[in-house]
Amino acid sequence: MSAPETRRGTAGLLAKLMEVVRPEFRDEVFCPPRDSPVFFPGECRVPSCPTALTMGRLRLCRTHHHRWVAADRPTDLEAWAAAEDERLRSRSQVRACAVSGCNRATAAHGLCHRHAARWADVGRPPLDVWLGRTLYQPPRRPWSAERDCEFPGCRRWSDSVDSPLCHTHYGRWRKHGRPDLTDWYAGLARRGDPKVRLGQLDRVLRLEFQYGLQHRYDEGLRSTPPRDVRRAVTWAHQAPVGSLLDWDELTWRDYAAPCGPSGRRHGHNVVAFRFIADTRFALEHLLIADDPWADQYPREVWDLRHLGLAVGETRYLRFGGIPQSWLAEVARRWCRWRITTGISVNTVAQNLRSLVSLALHLPADAAPAGLTRARIESWIAALAVHYPDVFTRRAAVNSLGRFLADIRAHDWQPDLPRDAVVYNDAPAVPPAKPRWISEHLMRQMENPANLALISTADLRLMVPLLIACGLRMKDARRLRFDCVTRDDTGAPYLAWINHKIHGRMAFFPISQALADEIAAQRRRVEARFPSGSRFLFPGWQSNLNGTKPVSDTWCREQMESWLARIRLLDEHGRPARVTFHQFRHTLGTRLINANVPQHIVQQLLDHMSPQMTAVYARLHQKTLRDHWEKALKVNAEGEPVALAADHPLADATWMRLSLVRAKVSLPNGYCGAPIQTDCEYANPCLDCRFFITTGDFLDQHRRQRDETRKLINDAEKAGLSRIVEKNTRTLGKLDTIIDALEQAGPEQIVAGGKVTDLDAAG
Repeated sequence: MSAPETRRGTAGLLAKLMEVVRPEFRDEVFCPPRDSPVFFPGECRVPSCPTALTMGRLRLCRTHHHRWVAADRPTDLEAWAAAEDERLRSRSQVRACAVSGCNRATAAHGLCHRHAARWADVGRPPLDVWLGRTLYQPPRRPWSAERDCEFPGCRRWSDSVDSPLCHTHYGRWRKHGRPDLTDWYAGLARRGDPKVRLGQLDRVLRLEFQYGLQHRYDEGLRSTPPRDVRRAVTWAHQAPVGSLLDWDELTWRDYAAPCGPSGRRHGHNVVAFRFIADTRFALEHLLIADDPWADQYPREVWDLRHLGLAVGETRYLRFGGIPQSWLAEVARRWCRWRITTGISVNTVAQNLRSLVSLALHLPADAAPAGLTRARIESWIAALAVHYPDVFTRRAAVNSLGRFLADIRAHDWQPDLPRDAVVYNDAPAVPPAKPRWISEHLMRQMENPANLALISTADLRLMVPLLIACGLRMKDARRLRFDCVTRDDTGAPYLAWINHKIHGRMAFFPISQALADEIAAQRRRVEARFPSGSRFLFPGWQSNLNGTKPVSDTWCREQMESWLARIRLLDEHGRPARVTFHQFRHTLGTRLINANVPQHIVQQLLDHMSPQMTAVYARLHQKTLRDHWEKALKVNAEGEPVALAADHPLADATWMRLSLVRAKVSLPNGYCGAPIQTDCEYANPCLDCRFFITTGDFLDQHRRQRDETRKLINDAEKAGLSRIVEKNTRTLGKLDTIIDALEQAGPEQIVAGGKVTDLDAAG
């Protein structure tokens, strides 16, 4: 900003600050309210300690933390704190007069001022001798009777009839300028509280810091130690500025928290600088609050926080890399339009990066007429060189196509050539592959002993929740506090919001055990945030009031730490790494492989289209075929059956078997007949030339053999020769099949009346 603009902005800011800064923040000495977790994390564990700030989980002030360390860190904190409390109380008590029976405060020589005067009147004999023969005598007049000192906690008598204070406290009151006693008592009660003195700052800077303190207090998110605010006040006083807005954020950072020799910034300096940066942002927003778009639109860098957008990874949109003024203007207009129509800021940022890439490919002085089809084709060719990743190139080309289409639809640039069009130019992407986790890894992660090694209760619930329900991570992090609902039968469901589809509500059936774990998590959240939190997993950083969900970074760090702790290894003994989103793919794969209908899987995972769920369906077919080809199979004669995997019709054969298997269900194998073929055998398939079975059904065959033997015995006793004859033949078939299945090696089948080794066939 130029000097005139700075002066005008400061003048307007001063007027706004005078309106918005509340009286309780206007004092030159800021005394943080004790009930604010922003400025006071808690009171010291020692009850009589006047200092309110504590040191972490020990709940000790800085002084008592040092004393605890000096005492060799005793483990019984309660006993140590009680001893410290007794020491403090004894030190704070005013000593009584040495004369027996006198409870006035000492003034000189261990005597109150009255007894000290009497001792002086008799020539100051040896004090111990004089005390031995001197006793306290109460006053003769009733109205002169002694009364207690009014100072809180004082056990001595007042110094005179006219004074409500003992001698010691009367002297302290005089040194403080004889203030109102009630105010004096209140001030002394907070004498150990930290303070922020702002008197050294000029009027504008003082008001800015007062507004910054008020903003932090109202926001209620971040812990703000007053010592760091005092450090920021010192920097602002020493800097050659009249307002925090005179320097941008980077200049303040280099001034307040410069990098040390190691290239890192000091931690306390970073916290103090963050207070200055947040105050600067609050001041800027106060100036432009009436119309933030009017302020941000002409800038080369948009700060999306000023626009009230939910900023995740993207805070800024940068237009400075577009040298063509007309293209920069249209890009601003397009980005504003897309943001206001509900497009994600991350998507808009990716669109803008594509436009910057195109702008750098064009001549710096290129006019709208220069954006021809030939230029677009040369840019697409350049993308293939600079961005080998197919998905990156595809996103860039599609962004330009959307940009050009929207320009024409809204007539934002009439001079654009008619051939400035993107056709089907985006590179084709390989078919989507499901990123499921192998069952070898899942068994390790689902092991209760390994789950118990997760260090935090939040992740200890989140991992089984993701495994069971397949939520996307951003949906799991933002689960509502009351996310469990029940139907009319009492069965629990997880109610979650699909943020990918504009916040659509979805439901997933869960077990009662998982519902109980969620209830336990709710109790933990209530204990942490007595006033309540909107989220089942509230954030752990800068979230004093529970209004923010847990961050993705925190979850990933905890996950990686846990995987390293359990030493997750793949089938080859190598360290493996999984991501949260793979749990979603794994659940989809498991559901499909469990024969859950595809449309049910689509509804459970809340997919936008059947094509997304079809990824798991394709995996299902491949998985089943692999198992089929590797299984032990024998035919009705007990002989191996060959299904040549490399035969040209192998895929068609498999599809036929899959279709029939979906239509015909047998207790001991699969039917290999065409769908249109009628069964010509009275016995259920054992005599059928299309019958195929594997070792998976060996137990069923044995049970059927036992039942057949019993049926034969019963028929013989009843004289039913036809039933005996028929079932005797069945018993022989069963014996042959069972003998073949018990003696055959791996990867053999019985199908179509012949036995073939698959290894030999393949």
